[in-house]
Amino acid sequence: MTDNFDLEKIANIVKNILDDLGLRLYDLHFNHVSKTLRVFVDRKDGTITVSDCKKVSNIISKEIDEEEIMPFSYTLEVSSPGIERPLKRPEHYLWAIGKFVEIDTGSEKIKGYIRNTQRDGVIVATERGENVISYASIVKAKVVEDVEYGKRR
Repeated sequence: MTDNFDLEKIANIVKNILDDLGLRLYDLHFNHVSKTLRVFVDRKDGTITVSDCKKVSNIISKEIDEEEIMPFSYTLEVSSPGIERPLKRPEHYLWAIGKFVEIDTGSEKIKGYIRNTQRDGVIVATERGENVISYASIVKAKVVEDVEYGKRR
């Protein structure tokens, strides 16, 4: 069997399901080797429960199977993007305004708070002041847990 299918169509189906539930699609991946579809969901405030994930998983699975979009066996995983969620798209950085982040540009790792976003990049406040980092220069970025004296903020 082939694993040719329309991932964008799946993303649109998932977005519609999540909109109806008051949730949002954070990210979606398909691993062609393990045949695993990973769907990361949350709310605008960044929260998600195990019960939410289970409900979403059941609905997505039923819809994909009924539409016969993936004509092969696959594994569906629905979860939260987590506390230390990756930042990949401009809307991820927009959501993370005020959050403590770690950004790897390949030449340096920058830790600080996202102050704002721009069309081409993000403004991060660090101990040395504010930096404007272009999206194109970011190799990897994530929200990191802000810990002070062993307590979460």
